[in-house]
Amino acid sequence: MGLGFGRKEAGSHAVSFLLGTALPTALLFLLASDRLGEGLSSISRSWGSGPASDGANEVIFKGLPELLPRVAMEDRTVIITSVNEAWAQPGSLLDLYLESFRDGVDIAHLLNHLLEVALDARGFERCKAVHPHCYFLNATSVDMSSAKPFMSPDCLELVWTKLTFQQRVLELGYNFLFTARSSIIPSQHFQSPSFH
Repeated sequence: MGLGFGRKEAGSHAVSFLLGTALPTALLFLLASDRLGEGLSSISRSWGSGPASDGANEVIFKGLPELLPRVAMEDRTVIITSVNEAWAQPGSLLDLYLESFRDGVDIAHLLNHLLEVALDARGFERCKAVHPHCYFLNATSVDMSSAKPFMSPDCLELVWTKLTFQQRVLELGYNFLFTARSSIIPSQHFQSPSFH
């Protein structure tokens, strides 16, 4: 039976669909590659080079090669999340995040493989007080103790710093799962909806 389209109409719809998806995708790629410029090309240059021993990365991410083996699972996977002063205050999302691992079903052992990446000194100090695996990402000139407006120069520098950090983890031969504390929903704070 079909949808009532003849072969000619179906072919026309398929071409329209393909052009409608391919052209915006190509345009987005072109705009993104132009905007990302040097940042994107520096990441792509390292893809074919294997584990890099870039001296700049050694200095920027000092201590990371020694820390990762202590945190990684047997398959060299590390769970990574970031924290700053605001998110690390007592009773904040950091505490809730760590508590969710402790209270979760058969996942408490994953805390041994969680690396908290602190974006500022106070976040780092608080992290060390509540978790054994903390890393101070002191690789940016921006004060990361507070929120930055989306797409501001400070926000973009933070994004590139995190991407460079993740790139370095991969260059050192590790896998990672990057998580966000904002995805945790404390179920005890919500009541079941009632329907009438």
